Amino acid sequence: MELIPPETVAAVRAATRPLVDGIVDAVGAENRVYADVLAGPEGLGIRLGIERSVGAFLDAVERGERPAGGAAEMWRRVGEAEFEAGRSLDDLRAAWRTGTRAAWRGAAELASRAGFPTDVVIGLAEAIFVFTDELATDVVDGYARMQSDEAGERERWRRRLASLLLDGDVHDPEAIAHASSLARWPLPRTLAALALQSDAPARLASRLDANALVSGDADGPVLVLPDPDGPGQTRALRHALEQTPAALGPSVAPRDAHRSLRWARAGLELLGRGALPSEHPTRVADHLAAVIVLQDETMAQAFVRERLAPLDGLPAPERERLLSTLGAWLAHQRHTPRIAAELHVHPQTVRYRIAKLRELLGDRIDAPDGRFELEMALRARAACPTSP
Repeated sequence: MELIPPETVAAVRAATRPLVDGIVDAVGAENRVYADVLAGPEGLGIRLGIERSVGAFLDAVERGERPAGGAAEMWRRVGEAEFEAGRSLDDLRAAWRTGTRAAWRGAAELASRAGFPTDVVIGLAEAIFVFTDELATDVVDGYARMQSDEAGERERWRRRLASLLLDGDVHDPEAIAHASSLARWPLPRTLAALALQSDAPARLASRLDANALVSGDADGPVLVLPDPDGPGQTRALRHALEQTPAALGPSVAPRDAHRSLRWARAGLELLGRGALPSEHPTRVADHLAAVIVLQDETMAQAFVRERLAPLDGLPAPERERLLSTLGAWLAHQRHTPRIAAELHVHPQTVRYRIAKLRELLGDRIDAPDGRFELEMALRARAACPTSP
């Protein structure tokens, strides 16, 4: 630091109190956020901090050294206190700039009135700017340190909240409400679990417009999505996921989050087997019949074989034509013109095929329970790649 004459240091030191008053008044006048703060109890601490910093600055100038470490740590604590008080970093920086200008003007006026040469006044101003710039770094570091600590603590509580919500064995409303408060994650009316095949669930969560919770266990990562059926949610999910395989459980009340998780993971498992379409995300609620039927693939295959066994003896092309006709007949509630239009065949062809199906399947095709089972068998056959 450039040497400042001792008499200049002495003149500024003798006027410390009015210099500090000028800094405090300027900050309060130009920064509305701090006007009431400086007038209250907090203002006494800030004023004391300024006085100590002026003293540390003058001591450093006399020695030609950097400011004392004590002042630096004090301003780090001020930065922490500003964060805890809820004031923004932008407001803090604006107040700091105001204080720096006021310190420079006050010290320069003192030096000028004392008759010190211009080069001394300029040297004093430069020293003030260097000092306050260093302290500005310290105060911002303190603010950022506290901000980082709180963010880490909040993230820990968000993960704890996700675990509590997804725990199917214990539902503790009081613990959930407590975690919700500390995580700053108000419980939504509805939520859904999103099961993922991803090594970076937190990165995906950060890309969502929704305030997603991140969780996971040995079975894989999960996001908890608030208000999953809200406006724009589907679009946001597709944008965030890109090509990441994911299955979205049904929307449920918070107390039933574990149910959404169970269905989401069942859907993701079927998605991995190719039994459900990849829709980024695949909404399990859109494929419930397939999920229900395919919960046990071996049983599903046995069901398909048993219900459709009468067609096994047919040549493959004929069997596929009859199964397509059966599916359309069930879907269109036996309305022959619509079936013919879907299959691009003549209505008489439809009648012929249905007669053939009655011959093969017997009374089952006309009984309500029989038709239901046949439709489930066709769905299972279509959803399960290894079905006969």
